[in-house]
Amino acid sequence: MCESKVVLSKKDGEEVLMEDVIRIEVEGEILKLYGILGEYKEVKGKIALMDMKDHKIVVIE
Repeated sequence: MCESKVVLSKKDGEEVLMEDVIRIEVEGEILKLYGILGEYKEVKGKIALMDMKDHKIVVIE
């Protein structure tokens, strides 16, 4: 499968925003995250890193 974990990078570590993300739509500063089971979440930020080997996407504010 190709699901990824989306995390917010913070000074004191990382905060998990959403697990099992299969799609991300970028609309300006808004990221629309879609999960494998139909979950949906909007977050403000930008993608700083996409690590496909470890299935991790890092977002910064």
